[in-house]
Amino acid sequence: MNIKFKMIKIVLATSIAIVIAKAVGVIYPFSAGTIAILSVLDTKKESIATALKRLGSTLMAFTIASIIFYFLGFSVWTFNLFLMVYVPAAYKLNFQSVIASTTVLVSHFITAESIALSWQINGFLLMIIGATTAIVFNLWMPSYEKDINENIRSIEEELRQLLRLFYTYLMGDTVYRELKVKAHQLSDLLEDTKKIALLDYQNRLVNNNDYYINYIEMRERQLDLLEMDIDNITAIKLKTEQNIVLAELFDDISKQLHEKNPVLSHLDHISSLYGHYRRSDLPKTREEFESRAVLFQILRNMEKFIEIKREFFMIYRD
Repeated sequence: MNIKFKMIKIVLATSIAIVIAKAVGVIYPFSAGTIAILSVLDTKKESIATALKRLGSTLMAFTIASIIFYFLGFSVWTFNLFLMVYVPAAYKLNFQSVIASTTVLVSHFITAESIALSWQINGFLLMIIGATTAIVFNLWMPSYEKDINENIRSIEEELRQLLRLFYTYLMGDTVYRELKVKAHQLSDLLEDTKKIALLDYQNRLVNNNDYYINYIEMRERQLDLLEMDIDNITAIKLKTEQNIVLAELFDDISKQLHEKNPVLSHLDHISSLYGHYRRSDLPKTREEFESRAVLFQILRNMEKFIEIKREFFMIYRD
């Protein structure tokens, strides 16, 4: 979430929570504002999940506090005893993120020296007003879809350029460092886009669609294969006919690269390359044998590269 956007929501949610708490007539209305501050989070799902934790934590804390304060009275030492019981239990139940706000509500019992029902209700109202106000404001979230689609276009272009560099390298016109730099740039772009896609997914309360996340993961798997090829490609020492035919495959894939491409023609192209390699004369020198072996491994990886895209297409073709 944009920092300025989040700051605006925090200020508005806090102010409105305090106004509502005062209007309802609860005691310590500013505590509702504090809870609102702590409840404005980066995604809708996170805010709702935290609000549910806050409810469970408050029920547990009020129960523990009521028992301890009823039998042992109200003092710093009984409050410390409450914390010794409540905090480990909160961690055990994964309520650690709401310990602070719940403890503030319990401290009101110490200040009032009472665990009367009216104080219990007052505490729950503060929690409900603060958390609910934050949730309402967190429903107002920017759409990340435009940013994701722009990044996807950039990913397609970066990947297209990387494939093109493989083509020119095999043709003898690109240096190894260019491949490494382009792969690193693509990796960074995929990582940034995945973060945005996860935020978008967490902000969809209904009609959750994991398309963007799966798209990024698909491209990440493909990049892993290309990075393996980059590590291996320096072992190609000779310029042979096999270099050229494999380079043409990279050129073909780069020209047709698109997230909606069913890639059937690429599979046919790879199949024909296997036939070409089988029909080729056997290598005559050790150097030629090693180069041919690397070329064949790259071809195998490109087959996996295309199959990964084909699997993705079959899932989302509708």
